[in-house]
Amino acid sequence: MTQAAPRGVAILGPAPPDRGGIARETALLAAELGRRTPTAWFTFSRRYPRWLDPRRFDVDPGLPESSAMRMLDYAAPGSWNRTAEAIVSRGPEALIVPWWTAFWGLPFRAVFRRVARLSPATRRVLLCHNVEDHEGGALRKFLAMGAFLAADGFVVHAAADRARLERLAPGRPSVVLAHPTAALIPPPDSREEARRKLGLSVSEPLVLFLGLVRRYKGVDLLLEAAPEIVRRTRATIAIVGEVFPDARELLRRAEASPVRDRIQWKDSYVSEEEMTLWLAACDVVALPYRAISGSGIAARAFAAGRPVAAAAVGGLADAVEPGSTGELFPPGDSAALARAVETVLARGDDAYAPGLARAAERASWPLYVDALLKFIVDLRSR
Repeated sequence: MTQAAPRGVAILGPAPPDRGGIARETALLAAELGRRTPTAWFTFSRRYPRWLDPRRFDVDPGLPESSAMRMLDYAAPGSWNRTAEAIVSRGPEALIVPWWTAFWGLPFRAVFRRVARLSPATRRVLLCHNVEDHEGGALRKFLAMGAFLAADGFVVHAAADRARLERLAPGRPSVVLAHPTAALIPPPDSREEARRKLGLSVSEPLVLFLGLVRRYKGVDLLLEAAPEIVRRTRATIAIVGEVFPDARELLRRAEASPVRDRIQWKDSYVSEEEMTLWLAACDVVALPYRAISGSGIAARAFAAGRPVAAAAVGGLADAVEPGSTGELFPPGDSAALARAVETVLARGDDAYAPGLARAAERASWPLYVDALLKFIVDLRSR
């Protein structure tokens, strides 16, 4: 017999008009949950400190304000208790908190512990976009442990993260769910129309890196592989996304590349509409990450029907099926990256289209939320 869904849930996490990927994913999660069960969404009342979030384009004024209630102030501990009390007042059976950085360790720990005291039956779930910060350190691990040990269970996007959590918080339940994909809005243009709008050549292959440019994402490997990619395929390489301060030297490396005339670099905020255009325009999405849990860009590529050339690391190793949704290569190996790109371009769209369609369907938001709610129900029964 199927167990009943929770009679209500709460979410505590970022919200538009923050333009980050996690804010977008939290909005999609809140919308899908709201179709199944009463959902209360709480968010932050103060912007992130600049040292934590050095994006030049951290807010998109074109994004509508969400329905989330702005309550939690990282600099005001009194707001931590008030947020917990407001959550409990809604009577949720579960509190879902997106996790991606230890910066939130103390506030989230306080909220979890206050919720546990006021409403012991409310299950406290960390939805881990990352288990460990991309820039680690002993203090960050210490802060993260407080939140981990105050949680009842974890949702992760990679089997490796589940194993990591078992070492950090042994005995606590966890579930691995593939990073969800969402239909692209607006629907994608044809490749030719998208390239015309972007001012790109219609005839040459296009290799795309999309998203924030940070050191751990391996854009240096793509630049190192660029001469071989161009020699083998005559492709143009587009790097599209805001460059973080820790990766500024990559701009100089691109300018010094022997194939710099084949590298297009757009260092700026890319709207949802423009992301859709770039995905429609490209032939392969390059994901040369050195470390990753789940990849929102890989999910977008699947939804757009575009194969990927991805490092076999973290959630990418789980999500990418060689020969079906793209090709994998050993992380850190620029020569192997060039070969993976060549393989994808040589095989062409038709070879990957069925696998990409299946992957997008398996990781749809409705199926993702079904699995999440089942995990919450299982937690409730423990």
